[in-house]
Amino acid sequence: MIALASGERSLSHSTRLAGRELGSQVTAWSLDRAYVTDLPAAMRAFSGSSSAQLTADVAGTGGQPAPALYGPWAPRATGDVARPGQSVTHRWGLGPDTLATFRGSVRSRSAESGTDLVRLSALDGAERLRMPARLPRPDGAFRFTGGPTQWIASPVWVVDHLLRNAGIHTSPPPRPGCVLYASLHGGVAPNVGYLESVNGWWGEWYKERASFECAAEGGFSAPYQATYIPAGLPSFLYGGGTWLEFWAVNQPPVDKDSAVELHVTWSLAQGMNYYTTLTVNFTKGTITASSGENEDPTKNPSVGWTWNPLKVEGKRIHIGWWVRYRSPGQSAFTPVITGEDGIPAFLNDGYIDAPAMRVATVLERVRFGLTNLRAEAFQVSSLAARPNTLAEVTQQGTWKRSASLSKPRFPLRVIPAVRGSAWDVISEIAKSTLATAEFTGDGYFRWRDHTRWSYTPISADLEVTSARDLAGLTITEEIDACRNYCTVRVSDWFDVWDGKAESIYDQPGPLLIAAGESLVRTLAIQESQLDPRTPRVQAPGPDSVVIRSTAATNSPVRPASVDVTMQREPSTITLTMRNRSAEPLYYHGAQLTIMTPNGNPGQYLWSSWNDDSRRIYGTQEYEHDVRGWVQTVADATALADALRDAGAFPAPLLQSVDILPDPRIELGDVVRIRDSTGAQLNTLAWVIGIKTSGDTGRVTQTLTLRGTAPNGIPQDAGLTPDPPTDPDAPPPPP
Repeated sequence: MIALASGERSLSHSTRLAGRELGSQVTAWSLDRAYVTDLPAAMRAFSGSSSAQLTADVAGTGGQPAPALYGPWAPRATGDVARPGQSVTHRWGLGPDTLATFRGSVRSRSAESGTDLVRLSALDGAERLRMPARLPRPDGAFRFTGGPTQWIASPVWVVDHLLRNAGIHTSPPPRPGCVLYASLHGGVAPNVGYLESVNGWWGEWYKERASFECAAEGGFSAPYQATYIPAGLPSFLYGGGTWLEFWAVNQPPVDKDSAVELHVTWSLAQGMNYYTTLTVNFTKGTITASSGENEDPTKNPSVGWTWNPLKVEGKRIHIGWWVRYRSPGQSAFTPVITGEDGIPAFLNDGYIDAPAMRVATVLERVRFGLTNLRAEAFQVSSLAARPNTLAEVTQQGTWKRSASLSKPRFPLRVIPAVRGSAWDVISEIAKSTLATAEFTGDGYFRWRDHTRWSYTPISADLEVTSARDLAGLTITEEIDACRNYCTVRVSDWFDVWDGKAESIYDQPGPLLIAAGESLVRTLAIQESQLDPRTPRVQAPGPDSVVIRSTAATNSPVRPASVDVTMQREPSTITLTMRNRSAEPLYYHGAQLTIMTPNGNPGQYLWSSWNDDSRRIYGTQEYEHDVRGWVQTVADATALADALRDAGAFPAPLLQSVDILPDPRIELGDVVRIRDSTGAQLNTLAWVIGIKTSGDTGRVTQTLTLRGTAPNGIPQDAGLTPDPPTDPDAPPPPP
């Protein structure tokens, strides 16, 4: 420990509470970061989540002891700076410079009578994810599907969704008034709204040339399509309009032009449908809107625009459509295009005669079609007025990108039912898919998948050596680090393609909905059931809400006078019906339809082994349960192979390594350990734990490491190992 105590590096630190600098009053602190993994402790692989914890002892000031200023019973004027939930940031460094090492919130504070200290315990951004985990569970994979897609969602999509619910964003979030939002970050499932059906493979997800985080790439010879039911079904004629938008990056066409098509279905009051199709052809630089009673857009009246900057490839672009009704009897369309210059271009208004829409209509469903190019963050909103400023059009300046995720690799056809907090679920997914989840010292969330350790690194982020940095090092090689027969347990959904319909009924008898008022109904649903679709106002039947003019069961149905929204919780469904008309209406009940998979997933145990390792070390077994977050045998095989490759030949175990402190070291870094004085070691290792402590101007740091590679394959040259039984001993009696 001579190097640690030598004082050749002096500590400086900064601790802020509620935005106020209290570093000079912090007498001691410690910061712990480590992956919580269920992989064997000595195995070369690692996974799991990390929630950093900061502990700080704060002294008083101005002649007053800390408990009187910051303790649980301190006056609010001074005590709120250290209350539970208050913001905390911590920086430390060597010499005058400091680096951000922690950003979180106070978890607890304690004050002991008769002392001048208050001890604070704080956790990092994981505290923002303590709310109950809420995930959509769409049944769209088991309704009509025009292609065998597995990519309803993915573990990365789920993590992204949970982060967004906590205000941690990777792309522009759902805006106020949003009734449909699909991030397209590794799945076609909507984050707001419901998936009705899918068409196409939807299997290409890219971080390269994505607008923000991850983009879906469309089909080359035919569009990939996803049909959605909005979470709210707003009426079209009661003022305002519908705002549809997405982000895209154009790329060279293959078989077909690069294009996005939005196909909107409106439900007319007289029981018919009306269709609006909005098409952006990036290859030709054209924009087209068609509207009419024919589902085929080529058979409806249309209006078009030309905008040549659409043809530019490799640039991020935002497309918005403002759609509304214009009296007498016209649909009005305004395309709004925003390129990398950040200046929204409002194209001339276009109009199409729509006499059928003179009677109120309701937004019913939206189909998103994607060909060739890459798109993300598709959403539909019901707004009172057209967005006009850059912030209104693109939401620029209203959100911050504060997370980074890996490329989606494992498709999910069914999103598993979950319990616990969002952080609990993220931690479970990380362990199941062999990924890591953590918040960095500057408060950003980072998710990295198993490929980070499936290949042996060849260079280090930092180097620590016995000549200057190492204070203590012990190296151990043990059989527990060997796992040469790895098995992954998986439930495979590949052969389950259709479903059977089940219904949930609400039949309370006629209930009054006064003009301008809302009625809320709560229905029970089994936790294991998938999500129903938002019902629309119509005569009794599947996916219906029955709204009539009077309490009489034979009075007219009023399909376009009520806005319907639906919210799914684990065991409840909340229906909200807002009467937009000027007269009282009556709710007569609802029927919600749920598709249940027509069959069960296949149960498999997939094993991967290394014969050379088994010959040398014997068979060392490890079984991994993916807990439903991997759903194909092919993906289970990939994980089993990765575990086998990581565990076939044990790397030396680097036990807790005391080093002279370095604030640059982060979890997951590759460091080179060079010791020429004792252990005779020169190897790369992953940092999977960091413990740093500061006290009276000194700082110590201990790393937990896992080796990145074994010391070659045992050769046993010139050796003749003894057999497991004594050849000269007689066998045991029968």
